[in-house]
Amino acid sequence: MAKTMKFGDCVADYRSIMADISARKFKPIYLLAGDEGFFIDAICDSLGNTILDEAERAFNQVTVYGLDTDAGAVVNLCRQMPMMGAYQVVIVREAQQMSKLDQLVHYTSQPQPSTILVVCYKNKEQGRGIDKRTSFYKSCVKNGCVFESVRPRDYEVDSWLGSYVSSCGLDISPKALAMLKEHVGMDLSRMAQEIQKLSVSL
Repeated sequence: MAKTMKFGDCVADYRSIMADISARKFKPIYLLAGDEGFFIDAICDSLGNTILDEAERAFNQVTVYGLDTDAGAVVNLCRQMPMMGAYQVVIVREAQQMSKLDQLVHYTSQPQPSTILVVCYKNKEQGRGIDKRTSFYKSCVKNGCVFESVRPRDYEVDSWLGSYVSSCGLDISPKALAMLKEHVGMDLSRMAQEIQKLSVSL
């Protein structure tokens, strides 16, 4: 029986990946999947803002959406060579809406060292998780980084939220934390947005 990912393990993996990105230790493939969108978006945004500088992004970074593309087009993008730089970055958002996603295995089984492919697959859009039995998934595990994003349970939010507030250089009282949860709910992305707003206003 497959081990169920716990929220604490998810947070630890997230921090490890973000530390590697900051240290410019990149993998050729990032498969970011799960039902908590905050971590998926945060890792994707960090990769998109870190791998290439602003001038390089105009030539060597492309973002496509699952509903508007297909596996063949993504494979062709990934096989191109970067222009005047070490890397090209291909980001696939909303990959859960792509038909025949598994055909990306034609690339992920033999990725190019000059391409970094980021695939964002949010379970909540389809009501089902990514199939871990496929050759595509297994090739991502073998050749890249696979991150499973897990939603916290109610009792797990306080610890994460306190850490996130601290990472923004702020402090929060238990009463204010409870009010934020009551106002926003269990949506970590909305919580982070509200904290960022508070940070700017302060």
